[in-house]
Amino acid sequence: MKKIVAMLLALIVIGGLAFAGGTQESSKAGGDQLEIVMVVKLEGVAWFDNMRLGIERFDKEYADVNCYQIGADTADPAAQVALVNDLIAKGVDAILVVPNDPESLVPVFKKANDAGILTFTHESSNQKQISFDVEAFDNDAYGRHMADVMAAWMGKQGLWQPFVGHLTSPTHNQWVDGEVAQVKDKYPNLKMATDRVEDQENQQIAYEKSLELLKTYPNIKALMGSAMSTVPGAAAAIEEKGLIGKVAAFGTCLPSVAGDYLESGAAQSIHFWVPADAGYVTAMAAYKTLKGETIADGTDMGAPGYNSITVKKNANGNPVIYGQAWVDVNKDNLSDWKDASGAYKL
Repeated sequence: MKKIVAMLLALIVIGGLAFAGGTQESSKAGGDQLEIVMVVKLEGVAWFDNMRLGIERFDKEYADVNCYQIGADTADPAAQVALVNDLIAKGVDAILVVPNDPESLVPVFKKANDAGILTFTHESSNQKQISFDVEAFDNDAYGRHMADVMAAWMGKQGLWQPFVGHLTSPTHNQWVDGEVAQVKDKYPNLKMATDRVEDQENQQIAYEKSLELLKTYPNIKALMGSAMSTVPGAAAAIEEKGLIGKVAAFGTCLPSVAGDYLESGAAQSIHFWVPADAGYVTAMAAYKTLKGETIADGTDMGAPGYNSITVKKNANGNPVIYGQAWVDVNKDNLSDWKDASGAYKL
């Protein structure tokens, strides 16, 4: 009797699932669509406006996908976790995140995985509870490269200061770790002014803290940024104090944000990867995983700099995709990033 009841219950559950599945499919244009959602650190800034273009391109190229981007209006880890919880309740297929605080996402990612939702990150190479993380390049190598550019301008001597967006940001701190290691290995006459400074990915805070540094360390020569907020904030402080030629800003930024400062000389060099391409590749990682396709060394992920990726396991045993996608821009090649009208391409 128990076996018969169990069989009847199983049939009821299976029938209910089939009915629910049919209802969901009929409500989506184009039938079966995979819902893939990117949750960025912060909406309303140029970096993530550009990332949205890659997400939208992916959505247009794949008819069986509903792919879109969301984000909070503040770079608050709790707000990001709340958005992920909303997506779990919605029952999407894959959640992609550029984390503000990777550790805060672990419990909610586990909740998503337990609900059958795949989780992915970008800029979080040590992330737990994911199918893949996507990195534009090896973070140590990128930091070392930026240190080389900075050191050459400084004449390989003097004080410099690294910034991070958040002290909890894994990639920002990995870049600074690379910078510090390169300075230690190659530039014994370069000295760091103080511990890495947090600007909370806020240009005004970067400006204010740069003014403090310029006052406290009058011999400082270089301010090195990790968040896109740092170069414009630091360069504005350098201009205000009339220190162009004596002090310069370096770091990760976009031409549209830092271009005027490159032209004035307050900033000397910026480095970045194209956010749209990174967004596209993260969506591709989700799509291929959902489709049961293999992602391995040499896989072409469909975007420049990611045409032959490398895959390595992080300390938590999760796979990380590495591209070769960094870009250097200075005053000499800034025009390459403008269109015929003079507007910045990125």
